[in-house]
Amino acid sequence: MTTSSRTATPMRRIVAGVLAGVAALALAGCVGGSRSGSDQPGVDNTVTAAPNQPLKTSISSSSEKDLAAALRTNGVDDPENWAHILVQYKPYPAGAEGTQKIQQVLQQFKASPEVAAKITNAVQP
Repeated sequence: MTTSSRTATPMRRIVAGVLAGVAALALAGCVGGSRSGSDQPGVDNTVTAAPNQPLKTSISSSSEKDLAAALRTNGVDDPENWAHILVQYKPYPAGAEGTQKIQQVLQQFKASPEVAAKITNAVQP
């Protein structure tokens, strides 16, 4: 055996080991798949709030479609219409002043007390 053939075998083993390690890492990254989001069947994508804290959607930072989804989830009748109305009156200031503006908009459009309660439980300024 020559010197070059003796060093070739350990070098091949090192290269093979490194390649095997890289392949293992690549496969490990693929195990979970690359898809994310709510379109995966069987995935529970519900978002939960802290105990006793209702989960609210921000009118100021949400699209009309997202607001309608939040209102629909909270049992509001005709959520698309109410989302459209709320979006038309943007911007809403933060805090109590914004909450008051939401209530004024709901009164202006004659929301029943039940509907107004469902909406204010689902959204925030």
